[in-house]
Amino acid sequence: MANYSFWALGKSQVSVSGGGQLDGVSQGDGSHLVGLSITLNSNSWEQIDVRDRGSDTNFDDNDGNQRLNGGQSFDGVNYSNNTRIEAEYEFMLLDPSTGLTYRVISVNFNNSSPTYGTIEGLAFVGEFPPVGVALEVISAQEGPSGGTAVSQDDIAAPPCFTPGTKIRTPNGTRAVETLEVGDLVQTMHNGAQPLRWIGRCPVGPDKMAMSAAFVPVRICAGAFGQGHPRRDLLVSQQHRILIRSWQAEVILGERDVLAAAVHLLNGASVSLAMDVKETEYFHLQFDQHEVIYSEGLATESFNPGADALAAIPWESQEELSLLFPEVDFTQGTPMTAACRIAKRHEAQVLARDGVSLHFPLTSRQ
Repeated sequence: MANYSFWALGKSQVSVSGGGQLDGVSQGDGSHLVGLSITLNSNSWEQIDVRDRGSDTNFDDNDGNQRLNGGQSFDGVNYSNNTRIEAEYEFMLLDPSTGLTYRVISVNFNNSSPTYGTIEGLAFVGEFPPVGVALEVISAQEGPSGGTAVSQDDIAAPPCFTPGTKIRTPNGTRAVETLEVGDLVQTMHNGAQPLRWIGRCPVGPDKMAMSAAFVPVRICAGAFGQGHPRRDLLVSQQHRILIRSWQAEVILGERDVLAAAVHLLNGASVSLAMDVKETEYFHLQFDQHEVIYSEGLATESFNPGADALAAIPWESQEELSLLFPEVDFTQGTPMTAACRIAKRHEAQVLARDGVSLHFPLTSRQ
């Protein structure tokens, strides 16, 4: 038996063009959506806890072992413990303004007749599409299942710093927990900038045990070159690290890219810190998205974003909606990413090449 959690957006937060709807039709394969547009109207992601009575942690279709792990509320509806849940169909979304595509999994609570007749929400593989942008449904299919089954680790999940992390300021480094709104922090591109918001959230043993998504990533000292970082660094899984390499320039057309820590795991110098049973996550927000220095490693600040962030993955907004529900991030000032954001497969290629070619991935000084 395996327990896991993932995040999804309720269908009340999604619009479908042409009077369409997410709810399935006779075969529940999503084909009724092809050619229509889907718009996410908010970043109100909600967590779903699953108990799989089998041995896998894949979220897929036609798996009678997938049940809700306890009574839960989703998109304003209460569901009882042990309710069966499935990934009824999947589809691909295209952002016509950027050419980026997103893989989407429909979430079906088995509470209707036929059981596949309703879709209660959407989960996203790898990264989230932008909010407020009409995205074209370019393909759809039954499932996922079998070879296309989606591991819960691949479903977009909760970026941030942990206590003790030293942040570079104009007057030297300071532990992240000692920073206050208004304090100046040194940025890569814009010099010293004042902090406009600091978010913090404790993650206790219960929450850590409930979802692997809250387990921090440990980046060992020197993992990305000498002094990068200066000592072991713990960050949340979706916190992005600035990677500077010739591989990035060859593969992505830019030498500097931001990659989520979890996408750079190698089981050695970058790995999940499974020994950490509780921590506290900090978010540092400036007037714009910045690259700052934590333990000497170039990393991103928090990017609240809004509808204008069409080309930027939305793990950050999802995380804040989950950990800081009292803040309405849909009203944040639109920001442009400080650097190109690498998608999961791109980051993994960079990490793989960096190891196999013996050219270490390095971040700027």
